[in-house]
Order: sequence, then structure tokens, then C-alpha cells
Amino acid sequence: MKDYKRLLFGFISGGKKEENYIRKVVQSLVSPSMELSLKRKFGDDYEEEIISELRLRFINQKDYLHSLEYVNLQYLRTLIRNLLIDTINGTKVQIYSLQEQVFEEEDTRRLTYEDILRDTRDAFMEAEGNTLFEALLKKLREEDVPVLCYYFLKHFYHLEVQVSGISKDNLYKRWERLRKGKLKEVLNGASAEEVRVLVERFLSEVCEKRGFISNNKEKGHEPGT
Repeated sequence: MKDYKRLLFGFISGGKKEENYIRKVVQSLVSPSMELSLKRKFGDDYEEEIISELRLRFINQKDYLHSLEYVNLQYLRTLIRNLLIDTINGTKVQIYSLQEQVFEEEDTRRLTYEDILRDTRDAFMEAEGNTLFEALLKKLREEDVPVLCYYFLKHFYHLEVQVSGISKDNLYKRWERLRKGKLKEVLNGASAEEVRVLVERFLSEVCEKRGFISNNKEKGHEPGT
């Protein structure tokens, strides 16, 4: 198994070769939905901001990184993905997890991104998330798709996009039915990381491909009536 610890410290020290590799990992992790949020926050050069923030975070975690026996690729990707989500949500911005919204826990608590994005060094979580994605697709009707696209974007990325032909009230009613029915059934017992995998795949492979998300969508749009 390749150890990426040396690469991390080369990046911290300003190595161009190491920076180029980290940049490629960032590019591979940024989904269209993430890119939409990052461009709105930093403009077209958002990647430079991410690289700078990554270097600063790794410098601040230098002692911890030194203590690790090794760093595999999955863990490196997790570190970078966590920063991307942290950057999108804003440092210490409080958000609710989808699971809390689905199951309406009585003792609801505020979650930061660390609660939502578990350490994915074990690829089992990724595989389980993919299984949930396939199970959800089998249960959905065509009219369910734009509703999930709208609410997944809203809850995970704080973005509102246009959904033509559906009023805001009808969107909410359909969401409530999905949340209490199909989503609750599919997500029963799922971890936060597994839910993240499902949502990212759904936004990328369903919403993006079917045109429900595009880079020209503007934040704050209300669904069409």
C-alpha cells in the first residue's frame, strides 16, 4: 500500500509536484454541485483558495500528521473532502443532517460537518452508500426525482434552484411524503457517511445528467409555479 505521508509534507513545504497531485485529487472530488457552491463563494478561481486552505490546515495539523504511521489514498481523499464541505458550509456553521430531518429525532442536536462526514478510511461505508443509492433508484417514480434534487441541494448545499411546473407548496408536500415513506425506508440504520455517498451520487448521476442542476442556476431562485 502506497504511503502518502511524504507527499503531504512535500505539499506543506511548497513542493510543486506534490501540489499538482493534491490539485488533481481536489478536482476529482469536486462534484458539479460543489463546484456551483464554490464558484459562488470564491469565483472561477476557487481552486486556488482551496489549495491555500488545505496547506494551512495541514500545517496546523502537522504534529498529528507526523504521528500517523502512514497515510493511504482513501484517508488523504477524506481529509480533502472534509475541507471542501467545511469550506462550502462555512467554518463551524451549524446544519442539520438529513437523517435528523428524515427520522425527526426528539433529542435533535445541531451538527457540524465533522458529524456528517465520518472518516472513510474503511471503504465499506462507500460501498454501503452505493447500495443505498441503487435501492433508492428502484423505489423512485419519475416525478420524485426533481423533488429530491431540490431538497438534497437545499439541505446539503444551502442552494435553491428552479423546478419548473411544480409550485413551492407542492414541492414541500411531495418531499414530506418521500421523507416519511421511501427515504425513511431506504435510510433506516444508515450512517451519515453512507447518506453522503448516496446524496452525492444522486446529485451527480441523476440530477446533473437530467438537467435539474446546471452552472447557470442562481442562488435564491424559487421553484416555478
